[in-house]
Amino acid sequence: MTKAGFGLVEIIIASAIISVSIFSLSAIAVIGSRLQVQSLEKIRANFLAEEGLEALRFLRDKSWSGNLFTLSSGVDYYINFSTSTSLWSISSTPSYYIDSLFERKVKTENVFRDSNDDIVLSGGTNDPDTKKFTVFVAWYSKAGTSTVQLNTYLSDIFDN
Repeated sequence: MTKAGFGLVEIIIASAIISVSIFSLSAIAVIGSRLQVQSLEKIRANFLAEEGLEALRFLRDKSWSGNLFTLSSGVDYYINFSTSTSLWSISSTPSYYIDSLFERKVKTENVFRDSNDDIVLSGGTNDPDTKKFTVFVAWYSKAGTSTVQLNTYLSDIFDN
């Protein structure tokens, strides 16, 4: 008699093991999908930040005095690309979100040099032909607000 009920217990235990396995695999798939989306967003943000640095280099090469020299330290600037003229520009007017998700802005800082012509964080003499640029890319996702930032120094190498 006890052997007749034992088969039913085996079926219940096997069903429980299979259910837990399927649930675990589906949970892993959901977590993996979420991580994939987050890493894709971060990769896109890094590319947009690098594109911002390249746009600043383009603006420097086109005209340092006309594009970058007049930018004030600590002010948010936005990089825009005109599809009609295929040219980059920079302005203090907030631009649209890139891909309806990413916001890219640029800040500039004056650069100071010591007597050896090395860049210093404090003291020194202002170098009007060099500026530090920081490109920020921010986006909001289910994980919250995320940001990426890249820095570079640009100088008036073409004396223009």
